[in-house]
Amino acid sequence: MSSSVSVAAEWDLLSDRFYRRITVYSPLPWSPPSAAAASSSSTSGGGGGGGGSGGVLGRLDLSTHIVAAAPFGGPIAAVRDDSKIVQLHSEPSRRRLLLYSSSGHPIASSPWPPQLPRLHSLAFSSSLNLVALLSDGSLLRFRLPDLKPNPSPTPVPLLPTSSGGVADAAFWGGGVAVLTEDNRVVVTTDIDAADPHPREFADPCVGQDEQVLCMAVVEPQFVMSGSPEVLLAVGDRVLAVDEDDVQTLGLELEIGPVQKMAVSPNGKLLAAFAHDGRLLVIPTDFSKIIFEYECDSALPPDQIAWCGLDSVLLYWSEALLMVGPNGDPVLYNYDEPIKLIPECDGVRILSNSNMEFLHRVPDSTTSIFGIGSMSPAALLYDARDHYDKQSAKAYDNYQLISSSLPEAIEACIDAAGHEFDISRQHALLRAATYGLAFCSQFPHERFQEMCKTLRVLNAVRDPQIGMPLTIQQYKLLTAPVLIGRLINANQHLLALRISEYLNLNPEVVIMHWACEKITASAAIPDTVLLEGLLDKIPLLLSIDEQDKALSKAIESGDTDLVYLVLFHIWQKVAVEKSAPLDFFGVINARPLARDLFMAYARHSKHEALKDFFLSTGRLQLVISPSMSYFLNYREKLQDAAFLLLKESRELERNPMASKGSPLHGPQVRLIEQAHRLFAETKEHVFESKASEEHAKLLRSQHELEVSTKQAIFVGSSVSDTIKTCIAMGNERAALKVKSEFKVPDKRWYWLKSCALATVGNWDALEKFSKERRPPGGYKPFVEACIDAGQKTEALKYIPKLTDPRERSEAYARIKMAKEAAEAASQVKDSDELFGRLKLTLAQNTAAASIFDTLRDRLSFQGTY
Repeated sequence: MSSSVSVAAEWDLLSDRFYRRITVYSPLPWSPPSAAAASSSSTSGGGGGGGGSGGVLGRLDLSTHIVAAAPFGGPIAAVRDDSKIVQLHSEPSRRRLLLYSSSGHPIASSPWPPQLPRLHSLAFSSSLNLVALLSDGSLLRFRLPDLKPNPSPTPVPLLPTSSGGVADAAFWGGGVAVLTEDNRVVVTTDIDAADPHPREFADPCVGQDEQVLCMAVVEPQFVMSGSPEVLLAVGDRVLAVDEDDVQTLGLELEIGPVQKMAVSPNGKLLAAFAHDGRLLVIPTDFSKIIFEYECDSALPPDQIAWCGLDSVLLYWSEALLMVGPNGDPVLYNYDEPIKLIPECDGVRILSNSNMEFLHRVPDSTTSIFGIGSMSPAALLYDARDHYDKQSAKAYDNYQLISSSLPEAIEACIDAAGHEFDISRQHALLRAATYGLAFCSQFPHERFQEMCKTLRVLNAVRDPQIGMPLTIQQYKLLTAPVLIGRLINANQHLLALRISEYLNLNPEVVIMHWACEKITASAAIPDTVLLEGLLDKIPLLLSIDEQDKALSKAIESGDTDLVYLVLFHIWQKVAVEKSAPLDFFGVINARPLARDLFMAYARHSKHEALKDFFLSTGRLQLVISPSMSYFLNYREKLQDAAFLLLKESRELERNPMASKGSPLHGPQVRLIEQAHRLFAETKEHVFESKASEEHAKLLRSQHELEVSTKQAIFVGSSVSDTIKTCIAMGNERAALKVKSEFKVPDKRWYWLKSCALATVGNWDALEKFSKERRPPGGYKPFVEACIDAGQKTEALKYIPKLTDPRERSEAYARIKMAKEAAEAASQVKDSDELFGRLKLTLAQNTAAASIFDTLRDRLSFQGTY
């Protein structure tokens, strides 16, 4: 078991869990991008120097650069921090934007655009665009891997001009929250969009003598409203700011000023470093302190990050402290600056020389390599070792674990998946195969699946590729997304081989390669380029002649060929992330292509169809302002509006769209969009008003669910919403809905009477009846009591009915025949009424006799 001892010696014990630091790449080459092409053929493994011919940049110093790293083993971007002093001979005079893989190999380099405001921070979006936030609150986006500004070199402003600029900012996958110099919060949830829509959140009301110490963001998927929640540490309190409200948190906990915060990966916990040097872990609703740890230093750490869900990392200069819920913390010393890169299952640690991964040791690995472990998996691993040495102890170990063999095999396979070391992967898988020889009932597909997964992971972890994915990250990312990342990094050969190995459609890879080949081969004659493409892709004969290719396909009459060309053109639009307006213009001029595209998009590309309707409508309006084109434009708007409504209904039918779901926010926005489109045409006044009212109702219901913490309103009618509010005792909310939707007083009396009777609040019902004379009379009170089966309560209101016909029918419904007959006698032309009353009381012989006597007395004619 000596190998197990050596493996476990690398671990650190925190509470009752082991953690390990894996050196993924060392040393990092940090070669200059200008020399990357020249040195790529000679560079191998994780090594490589920082040299190269011309313009050597030397090693990247994290202390003098603003650095961003993408999650899931993504690339690293860096720009020299112009607020730091650097030696002239060690840095080029002009700043450059640098892009590296996680293994430190250069991908691209571009001059930093001149005459821009100071760079505040860099981040990667969820779609792997590089985003730069400037000090004036504007965004500049760069496309990977060539680092060209996308869609334009002009920054997109996010803040009002009077805001004073950026004081602090927090990014997440799809957006950014910005704290302005005048303490306003502006949030953008679509930083990848060509035209992002920043929203100013509620005013946190920070005093002039107060300062926001730090901020953090609870991402939208963890908030019931579907909108992010911004946490601001101000003085002794923490403010939770959203679009409509500000809540003060933490006062009762008396945690004091908070200087650093980090939200856990699942959005449920917050790690907070207090002014007195305590690290606190609390729920994001600040209901209690889960645990606290007294740090040796009251100085706030430079960085704070979660390591999975079980521990928190605090970094000061040269010291990295890992704190868990119990036991002593673990201290790691660094003699160079580092950057913490949180992942879903751990933290990547980037330094000037190494890339490491710190994570909790998986249970399967602990059971095998733990010192002194006698688990079935450890004995199976040891049995394989004895078998290789041709020792009889192998069979002895097998006999000890024969009843637990499936469990041991699964642990060995699982542990192999969590290893970065290839030789250790082999050893664990060989142990699993030894157990499989004696266990026929274990599913062999599990072993084969793990082998496939490890081959893919080892391929992308290679230093030349530089994507240090763990198996858990790979499962979350999925294979198609991984392939998309590889082709966007121009790793087409590896992407193609993985696609074929995993039986995925390689067409996406081939299409992207062909487009990149054509774009990068402007100096190559067309005939030579065509021959090169034909060797690889016979389908792309006219890839650079889109218009001509589509015309020829239409002339052939082959719809499959037309679809093929359409998909090629559409794919190029998607890859280049360009506006699809040209594509829509091309197909709109060709009825067959247009109809085929619409037929396809109606089933699977609703967003594209909506854009097509809007874009082509606007095109036609510009081309010719004649009435026919204008009518066509309005039809396009109508089609787009109905598509938006259909999309909102699909969101409502989504299995995850239960009441209270974050999906309701997007649903409301879709309906509001449809309302705006309907409002542009006079023919759809009803649809415009209906969609406006629907969106307003959904927003009101969502606010009620948030305020009451009861997911019972969204999706119900206005009447049901009012009744539910009254039944819950929230009459103020019911009156607000009544006012917003102009519910008539007569209807209000019916709804309130019904709601009070439903919950059996008879005192409140009686008090309500005496407030003033009901506008429609007392019939709502009578009906509510009778429907609830309360005869005694109904008798309080039946005598107040002014219409004898209503009074007679009410008495009949509670089986009071005599009173019903007397009331009926006051009605003129009562034949039909007496007939209905006799039917109502048909089983009561005495009641029938009363009606016959009364009829004879009044000399009513007719047959009964």
